[in-house]
Amino acid sequence: MTISSLTKIFEPIQINSMELKNRLVVPAMGTNLANPDGTVSERLNHYLVARADGGFGLIITEITAISPYGKGIPNQLSIWDDKFIPGFKDLAKATHARGAKIAVQLYHPGRQSFSFLTGRTLVAPSAIPCPVCREIPRELSVEEILELEEQFAEAARRAKEAGMDAIEIHGAHGYLVAQFMSGHANHRSDAYGGDLEGLLRFPTDIIHKIRETVGPDYPIVFRLSGEERVAGGRTIQETKTIIPLLEQAGVNAFHVSIGVYGSFRYIVAPMAIPPGYNVNAAAEVKKATSMPVIAVGRINDPRMAEEILKEGQADLVSMGRASLADPELPKKTAEGNYEDIRWCIGCNQGCIDRPLHSRKAGISCLVNPSMGKEREMAFTPASRSKKVLVVGGGPGGMEAARVAALRGHEVYLYEKEEKLGGQFNLAAVPPCKQEITKIINYLSVQIKKAGVKVALGKKVTEKIIHELQPEVVIIATGASPLIPEIPGVRGERVVTAHDVLRGKVPPVRRALIVGGGMVGCETADFLGEIMGCRVTLVEALPRVAQDVGDATRYFLLQRLAQNKASIITSALVKQLTNDGAILDRNGEEETLSGFDAIVLAMGVAPVNELAVKIQGKIKEMYVIGDAKQPRKALDAIAEAAEIGRKV
Repeated sequence: MTISSLTKIFEPIQINSMELKNRLVVPAMGTNLANPDGTVSERLNHYLVARADGGFGLIITEITAISPYGKGIPNQLSIWDDKFIPGFKDLAKATHARGAKIAVQLYHPGRQSFSFLTGRTLVAPSAIPCPVCREIPRELSVEEILELEEQFAEAARRAKEAGMDAIEIHGAHGYLVAQFMSGHANHRSDAYGGDLEGLLRFPTDIIHKIRETVGPDYPIVFRLSGEERVAGGRTIQETKTIIPLLEQAGVNAFHVSIGVYGSFRYIVAPMAIPPGYNVNAAAEVKKATSMPVIAVGRINDPRMAEEILKEGQADLVSMGRASLADPELPKKTAEGNYEDIRWCIGCNQGCIDRPLHSRKAGISCLVNPSMGKEREMAFTPASRSKKVLVVGGGPGGMEAARVAALRGHEVYLYEKEEKLGGQFNLAAVPPCKQEITKIINYLSVQIKKAGVKVALGKKVTEKIIHELQPEVVIIATGASPLIPEIPGVRGERVVTAHDVLRGKVPPVRRALIVGGGMVGCETADFLGEIMGCRVTLVEALPRVAQDVGDATRYFLLQRLAQNKASIITSALVKQLTNDGAILDRNGEEETLSGFDAIVLAMGVAPVNELAVKIQGKIKEMYVIGDAKQPRKALDAIAEAAEIGRKV
C-alpha cells in the first residue's frame, strides 16, 4: 500500500451533532500533567493542543474526576465544580483553532484507587477489593449512587458550558461505572445488581441524567471493555448484549477497549502483543449497534488504521501511544512523509511504567522526549553555528546529533561499529523486541536529512579530535558488560549476554545465566525461544526482571515458563566452575553443573575513556547516556535531546 492510498482515515464523520474532519482519535490517557488542584495546566493544554495541531480529528482528555473524592492519580484533572470551567474553555478554544474537536472523559475510580489519593475510604458497588489495589472499599448506599449520577450529569453540563464538543463516560478498565456493569466487582442484590437490568442501572441512569441535562444533540460517547479477561468478568458476547441497551439510553458512539486492573497487561499491551490485537472486539460491537464504533489497542500504524476502517471493523480509530510518540502522525501521513513518522514501539517505559512506579512523575515517551514538554522543548535556532562532534551512534548519540543539526550546528557523528544503533541493535534481538529497530531506522534517516556528517567504522582518538577541531564534543559511547571479580570468571565457557545476542556464541544445549535483570531474562528468552536451549537463570534478588515494566514482565516470564527455564532467586554466585557455578543460597552451598555456556548478565559499566583523556582540552564537552551512568534508554534519549538543545 502506498501512502497516497490512505484515504479512509481522512474522511469526515458525524457523532450526533459533532462533525469530525477525520477518523483519527487521541483517546484518554492519564498524564498527571494537570495542576495539583485539578485545573487544566499550561503543560496539559500544550500537550493536547499539539495533538490537535498534528492533525487528529478528535482529542479526548484524560480521566477527569466528577467528584472531589474520585481521584486515581495525584494531579487529577477535575470537573466537579464550576471553578474548573475556565481551564476547559481555554483548552476548547485552542483545540478548535487547530481544526480538531475535543471531548471530556468523565470518570470515577471506585475501588481502583488508593485512599491516600481520594482522601477517604474507597467506594464501590460491593465491598470487594480490587485484586491489584487491594484496599477494601465501602459499599455505596442507594443515596450515594443517586448523588454520583447527579455528579456525572453536572460534570457533563460544565463540559458543554466550557465549549467541549462531547463527553465520554468511562465505563471501561474496571473503574466505577464498569464495576457496576460486571459480576467481577458487583455482588449487590438490590436494584443495582443481580440481573442484566440491575447491572446496567447505574450506567443507564447516568446516561439518562446527562441527556436530560445537556439536551438531545450533545454527543455522548461510552467507553467500555469489550471483554474484561478476569474470572467473573464480562465476555464479548455479554458486551454485545448490553450495547443495544446503552444505545437506547442515549449513547451516540462506543469506544471499545479491553480489560480491568486485574488484566492491566492487556489495557496497555506491550511489544509482546501484536498491533491491533483488540480490533475484533470493536468489530463485534459494531454488529450490535448502528452508532459509530471506535477501535483502540496498539494501533500504531496509519496503514493498519486504514485497513480497519476499509474492512468495516470500526468507524474511527484511536491511536493513543502512537500520538504520544508523534503528535504529527496524521499530518505526516497526509503529506506522504511516512519515513518521518516517529513510531511508537509499545515499550511502555515513559507512558506507563515510570508513572506507575513513581506516582509523582508525569507521562513521557522514550522515542519522543518532548512529550509533555512541548513548549519547553520547542526548537529554537542556535545563536551561532558551532562545529559539534558526537562520539557514538547509539540512540542517544543520534538524537543529540539530530537536534543539534536541526538547530543549525555543523554536526559530525563518529561510530566505531560499521552500523548505527549501538546497544539498541542488541536490544532488538530477543523475542518480541524487533520493533526497537524502528527507532534506529527513524533516527538514521533523520540525522541524514538534518545534514549530520556520519563516519562509520571509526573510533575517535585524540588525533581525530585535533584534526577536526570541534568546539563541542558530546560523548555517547555507551557501556560495556560488567565483568565481576568472581573466581572462575575467565573460564573458557564464560561469555557475556552481549556476546550471545551478537551471535558470537555457537548454539548450546544448556546455558547458565548469571543475573536475572532485564538483560539476563531477555537473553534467557532468546536462548530458549529462538535457540531451543535449556536455560537456568540465577538472580541474587528475590524476583527476576524487577527492572522490567509490569505488562512486559508478565509476558516475558510467561515465555520463560513455557520454555521450561529454571529460575533460581535469592542466590549469590560464589564461584564459576568449568561447567557451572557454586551458589550461596539461603546460607547453604549449592553446586550447579552440566552447562555448555555460562552467560554473564550482571550489568554494564560506562565506556568513557575518551572523556577522561580530553577533559579540559575541549571548550564544551558533555557525557550522556550510559557513558555517563548506565540507565534506561528513556533516560539516555531524553538527556540527549536536552543536550542537543543546550549546545
